[in-house]
Amino acid sequence: MIWCIGESLYDIIFVNGQPAWAVPGGSMLNVAVSVARFGQKVTLISETGSDAVGSVISAFLDSNGISTRHMHTYKGNTTLALAFLNEAGDASYQFYHHMPVQAPEFPLPQFSPGDVFVFGSFYSVNPRNRANITRLAMAAAKAGAWVYYDPNFRKSHLGSLPEALPFIIENIGLADFTRGSDEDFSLIAGATDCFQAWEFTREHGCNHMICTRNREGVDVFTGASVKHYDTPQVEVVSTIGAGDSFNAGFVTGLHGMGKNDLSATFWDEAIGRAVIFASEVCRSRENFIGRPDHTSAET
Repeated sequence: MIWCIGESLYDIIFVNGQPAWAVPGGSMLNVAVSVARFGQKVTLISETGSDAVGSVISAFLDSNGISTRHMHTYKGNTTLALAFLNEAGDASYQFYHHMPVQAPEFPLPQFSPGDVFVFGSFYSVNPRNRANITRLAMAAAKAGAWVYYDPNFRKSHLGSLPEALPFIIENIGLADFTRGSDEDFSLIAGATDCFQAWEFTREHGCNHMICTRNREGVDVFTGASVKHYDTPQVEVVSTIGAGDSFNAGFVTGLHGMGKNDLSATFWDEAIGRAVIFASEVCRSRENFIGRPDHTSAET
């Protein structure tokens, strides 16, 4: 099982100042949908409001075969995200959060060796969510599951960095893998390249780092090696969800692997799939890979 914890929201995408389309979103929701559409079992641990938007998101998750048994519904409105695309398909955001001040206490999943626990974004450094994040990440590690972290830190949150940075550092220390963009590491650590990002990540206790650089490719750092992977040039419709779909591609390759199974072949296959997933999403209006003929995740 792949487990994702994070915020569920509704994205409204603007092009040339006008709303163009809308779709369920949130970084970990995006990961979960791509994982399910690839045919692997996935559970989303998240929250939605009791409004019509929350119902739309819940129905969408069910239709994609994502387990929602760890979803919590609070009384009130679901979070909205307004995404404004520029000519390159990159987005700037305005968020309208409506979650209660106090987070629910999510039940502890039954983690197994080879499972993957995926977390990240601002949800994971929000003080209201820290108890859930640390409790679940530590339980996953104790059970022999992989822990995968994506800081996904946006410019709009830069004013909160002094408060968020200790939690980001703690998250890195909890993770077996940290995947961030060069922009993430620039904002968080002042890194001017992926080598500086690796020094920051390794210093804080994570032994595998994936640094994505958009059209410039992907750099993988481990205690034993550094390797670069090229990425294809594609005609971009929207970059929303590209990093999330990259994460989905990678964790579907990681799922079921043992702690001593991270061979060069594993890295080539997992990064290759991640790049394919991200490239597909960049060419579409959706935040996730396309639907297959069936999904096999349990509900």
